[in-house]
Amino acid sequence: MEQKHTDTDLQRLEELARDAAVGSTMYDKRWVIENILAVGRHFQTTSYITEDGPRELDDTIEEKMMTLWDISVEEDVSKFYLDYGVLDFFIELFSNPNLRVKEISIGIMTNMVFHESLFPTIMETDKCLENCLKLLEEKDSPTLLIVFRCLHSYGYNLFNLINKNEDSQKEVAKSLLEKFLIFLSLHSVVQNIGMVMGSCTNKTVLQNCARFLSILSELWDFHEDRRKVSHHYTGEQFLQCALEGMKECVGEDKTEKHFMIFLYLLFQRDLEKDMYSSISTQTICIMERLLKEHVLEYSSIDEHDLEFIFNISYVLKCCLESGEFSSIPANLKSFLKDAEGRVERADIDEEHAENKKSILTLISLSFNFLETCNQNGNTSESTENTPVHNNSTRNFYLNFEFYL
Repeated sequence: MEQKHTDTDLQRLEELARDAAVGSTMYDKRWVIENILAVGRHFQTTSYITEDGPRELDDTIEEKMMTLWDISVEEDVSKFYLDYGVLDFFIELFSNPNLRVKEISIGIMTNMVFHESLFPTIMETDKCLENCLKLLEEKDSPTLLIVFRCLHSYGYNLFNLINKNEDSQKEVAKSLLEKFLIFLSLHSVVQNIGMVMGSCTNKTVLQNCARFLSILSELWDFHEDRRKVSHHYTGEQFLQCALEGMKECVGEDKTEKHFMIFLYLLFQRDLEKDMYSSISTQTICIMERLLKEHVLEYSSIDEHDLEFIFNISYVLKCCLESGEFSSIPANLKSFLKDAEGRVERADIDEEHAENKKSILTLISLSFNFLETCNQNGNTSESTENTPVHNNSTRNFYLNFEFYL
């Protein structure tokens, strides 16, 4: 009887705690609200613009903001923020001149966007995405890192939403995707992304940028006019910036794999051959580095590496096939041969056997091209970068048809 009484008391206490808590969490509503109000009142009464530059963030306020950021990983806390307009307040702080304020504020929004149940509501509010994209103009690595993480969460949730089988959600998903891709296709947005890749040396920023671009390029397939939303990403200036970002990250496994997904999809679906003339030489050199300093450094090749090697091989073949280049690295042929041997010897299961075969075909085509150029006297192993005549390149590939 005493045990039953104790159980009842505990249950009542648990119910009381839940009533006072944010959702199913153990965070007290009053405590959360007090932190929000303290931060809100601070920024209402404190200017961060001074003659000597942006004001330093008060330590106490920074601690409270960090607390609000940390607890937003809980879905119920993020829902609480959304229901009571807290997100709107932090979006306003994106324009604060203090970089730490921007970083924490976009961090809170990023955690909220991550939650799949809250995402459609956030996506319906244009100012969330619009103000997030404005932060791409910042030169602050910690802020940019989170901005790209936020954009990746947008893309990831849209990808999942569009692939759900529920018919009732199809039109909603299509509408949200249309809005997202229109925002991301703006010239100013594309230009800012390009500037980050072309000038940033922070490996983590570039990794998050590459992750975002890989999923963005896959989302273009769900738009009725892929070329319309991908147009500015195929411009010479943007492509040069993307290649600069790739050069900075050679050897960074995850970053390079995401960049190569993006580059492969551009070459396979979006780029016209006349565009290759501006980027082929640089692209060939980077593909050679990826083979030498990345693929050939693997202790072994397994199924998880096949997509990466396939993408490298495909892009390399496209550049060689176009004939629109000024030189070829002298050691490319030997690296291709080594890569071919590594792939041939790889113990790949039957399920991925066709992928392995496709890679070997691509490598063989590129290798045969280089062999023919040597026979025609257009390349020399003794020079670091040797010019190749474009007509010879085009004539060689007239005799080949390749189906993927």
